[in-house]
Amino acid sequence: MKLSHPFIIGSRLLPAVKIGDTTVSITFSDRPGDERRSRYRYYIDGGCAYTNDDIPSGVGGGDLRKGMESLLSFLGATAESVQYATRTGKRVSETENGELFPPWVADWAAQHSDELSLAALEIEENPNCMEEE
Repeated sequence: MKLSHPFIIGSRLLPAVKIGDTTVSITFSDRPGDERRSRYRYYIDGGCAYTNDDIPSGVGGGDLRKGMESLLSFLGATAESVQYATRTGKRVSETENGELFPPWVADWAAQHSDELSLAALEIEENPNCMEEE
């Protein structure tokens, strides 16, 4: 696998992006997806660690670059929900995407929403930033 900015090889020896002092890495899950979809396992390693494999690819599968795009998009949606809740005085649980991740991940995403958006844009605009061989 060949990686270029914004990807790095993270401490888990997986493709990752560094957002602040947190590393977000991704691989394929061992658990099969539904309806010809791949399932991605991701890790968010900062002050705490979180992992899950709840992100499926589109129909027909997908590569890890597309999986990271999806993950960053979900983190961005969570960040927007936390920011909305803060502005309006609502509880995060009352927002559309506020509970996609544990509270500490949601708060971290809200604090780093610009960096998440920038990384997602760089990955989207540079399809060669990850080349699986």
